[in-house]
Amino acid sequence: MIPSRKLAAIFFCVFVLGAVVGGLVVYNMSSVRFSQFLDRTSDPDSLAQRIDKKLTAKYQLDSDEQARIAPITHELAQNLFQIRQKFGSDVLAAMDSAHAKIAAQMTPDQRAAYLKDLQAKRPTTAAMLLPSSGPAQH
Repeated sequence: MIPSRKLAAIFFCVFVLGAVVGGLVVYNMSSVRFSQFLDRTSDPDSLAQRIDKKLTAKYQLDSDEQARIAPITHELAQNLFQIRQKFGSDVLAAMDSAHAKIAAQMTPDQRAAYLKDLQAKRPTTAAMLLPSSGPAQH
């Protein structure tokens, strides 16, 4: 027979393991979805075309309905692009502010290494957060 302390420890370990696995699954799913959102909103014309195609296929829209809906989906895609652009700029500004505060707490040698690392990562971070091209104007 297992003593109650060992049984409690086993249950605790199973709980922790389940929490860790669940957390990793949620993290993986949310980062994938967020990344997909960023990718899909980087080109407003492509996004509008995907929305139009999906609506047409799912609701069997005729050409007249498609023509009336297309300007609405185009406007939506343009708005999402602008929101994404602002979001990316806001995130970068918040990161820059926090990084400056962190660097100010370091010794000169630490600060130099920290800022060098940040500078190396900046293009990748900016590329992920900011759309690569502006919206096409029609």
